[in-house]
Amino acid sequence: MIREEAIELVRSKTDKAITMRHLISVEGVMRRLAQHFEENEDHWALTGLFHDLDQDETANDPERHARLAAEWLKEADAPADVINGVLAHAHPEYQTDLMSRAIVAADALAGLLVAAALPRPDKATGMKVSSVKKKLKEKSFAPGVNRNEIHACSEIGIELDQFIGLGIEGLQIVAEDIGL
Repeated sequence: MIREEAIELVRSKTDKAITMRHLISVEGVMRRLAQHFEENEDHWALTGLFHDLDQDETANDPERHARLAAEWLKEADAPADVINGVLAHAHPEYQTDLMSRAIVAADALAGLLVAAALPRPDKATGMKVSSVKKKLKEKSFAPGVNRNEIHACSEIGIELDQFIGLGIEGLQIVAEDIGL
């Protein structure tokens, strides 16, 4: 599946601009992580792009969340490892490989990074690890971001500073697409 097809699928399944921005931001973070690990960039990026594909429809049904997206992705002939990664971000039993563990931490980090970039005059340009770490420590900043999931970067073999740095670079990959 090429990115243009993937974006069309996302547009057809999401209702909110904020959901679209979140999906693309996680796509960028996952692409940069794939580069770091020398993994399949396209599959990792698709996992990020699709991880909350059904969010607008399943927001109040956590058990159904990601499962509906998996059904849609099967119909669209998405790769099996991408479907597993989408399921993994919401259901721990699917966290079976590096990519399916990375999506959990990338999802949370992307949320923090976008929240940190939005009020900045230069948005994602020039973001610093130290500034993001300060925001991470402020519980009142982006309170919906699961800090434990960000710190789970150690489970994929990356220290926090490096993880944030890679996340910033990933966000910068897609910044133009999401107005950052």
